[in-house]
Amino acid sequence: MSKHSRSQILINSQSGEVRVALLEDEVVQEIHIERTNDLSIVGNIYRAVVTRVMPGLQAAFVDFGSERNGFLHIDDVFANAIAQPNQQTNASNNIKDIRYLLREGQQISVQVLKEPVAEKGARLSTKLALASTYAVYKPNGSGHKISHRINAKDERTRLENGLAEILDTSPMRQKNCAGSYILRSAANNIDLSLLAADVHFLQRLWLGVEAKRAIGNRPSCLHQELPVEQRLIRDLPVGELTQIIADDKRVLDKLKKFCDDIKIDIPNGLNYYSESQPLFGKYGIDLEVEKALQGRIELDNGGYLIIDQTEAMATVDVNTGSNVGRHDPEKTVYQTNLCSVTEIAHQIRLRNLSGIIVIDFIDMQNTHHREHVLDSLKSAMKGDRTDVFISKFTELGLVQIRRKRTYQSLRQLLHADCSNCHGYGSVKSVDTVVFEIWRELKRVVDMYNCTTLSVRASSEVIEGILASKDTFMKTFNEIFKCKVVITDEPLFTREQFDVTPG
Repeated sequence: MSKHSRSQILINSQSGEVRVALLEDEVVQEIHIERTNDLSIVGNIYRAVVTRVMPGLQAAFVDFGSERNGFLHIDDVFANAIAQPNQQTNASNNIKDIRYLLREGQQISVQVLKEPVAEKGARLSTKLALASTYAVYKPNGSGHKISHRINAKDERTRLENGLAEILDTSPMRQKNCAGSYILRSAANNIDLSLLAADVHFLQRLWLGVEAKRAIGNRPSCLHQELPVEQRLIRDLPVGELTQIIADDKRVLDKLKKFCDDIKIDIPNGLNYYSESQPLFGKYGIDLEVEKALQGRIELDNGGYLIIDQTEAMATVDVNTGSNVGRHDPEKTVYQTNLCSVTEIAHQIRLRNLSGIIVIDFIDMQNTHHREHVLDSLKSAMKGDRTDVFISKFTELGLVQIRRKRTYQSLRQLLHADCSNCHGYGSVKSVDTVVFEIWRELKRVVDMYNCTTLSVRASSEVIEGILASKDTFMKTFNEIFKCKVVITDEPLFTREQFDVTPG
């Protein structure tokens, strides 16, 4: 994101749902949705119990109180914090064997790294972290760090010395608040009194987690992450958030108190939206959401994108469309690819596509053109607040992106798999179903040696059968000496049918 960009947060609240839009320079970049019956658990800390250790995967399944057990990989295990007493030496030596660290029935504290998706449970970690505006506290960490985005040597030294003094004089230094701190980029040039308030807040927060952990032994939540609107305010770089607009006074009152507590100044204020036209309608957010749920996105120069999302990965296909050019095909392809990168970066962030993303740009022969398109893509993705890695062009002319998966994508939040196609995006053709019915009729008549069979199917499939009556009904009767009675079932989907002896 540019140093000069200005951010707005729009909040639409209604019974059971809060929708939050982040606008940068008046362009919608992120949509966040939380529903009362499906609150995010990312960042929450739980008392948990190991239910199964799997040496083959070097991982464990963990009961943390959710309907589905979470997944804990050895890379996300802080060995010295949870190793079994008789294995402490092995843990210290970093032996990569889950059996030395965890056992079934063992009680541990875990934090949710990723939401459960489809059949996959939540991704968990024992490397706990609590975040505030200027710092991140790691109770089991060692060695303080400063964001690499703070480049000035004098500023880094000031923050290092300031943090050391804050910790030395902290009223909670004698309590169980050992660990490490990471100073975020927002800490650049801040007054040390604000940093001190942040550090003391994190220490109190951790002591609260410890107090809850000491009570009881059943899986339960020890710390709940902030609501989405507060989390967004906390995580935005200081000075970039200029305005908050909400259509619910109660939400606005809570945000005012939250901003006061974390000492964040918002130049254009927190404003209540009271107009009759819906907030997201007036600012065009609803249109952007609808656009982000479509597979085809038009480009300004006549080209278009096809975006497809599956559980395994997301793909983006760039096409010239009506931008066919007249004299120089290579230049037309280059311009279309170049035009696409801004929209690709925008759609990835808006849709919250994550994991592996593959971009199929139109083939370019000119090496300089390929490099320029790749550099432009990297530049367009700089505003993304999620960790992103972008590969070079592969031998097949593809660009691969790895984007950290934390929350569900917009489509996963708003859509469910189609009951007809079961998420495949297509259904069997009528002819395919008709031939399946033929095979099923043959199987049933062979099994029961009957003279009459009953077929129940959808209207369109029955039309397909009747359209080929001479080749279907007559032939079947002649071959198997069996009469077929057809019944229309209007509530059946195309792929549903039932064959029974008559």
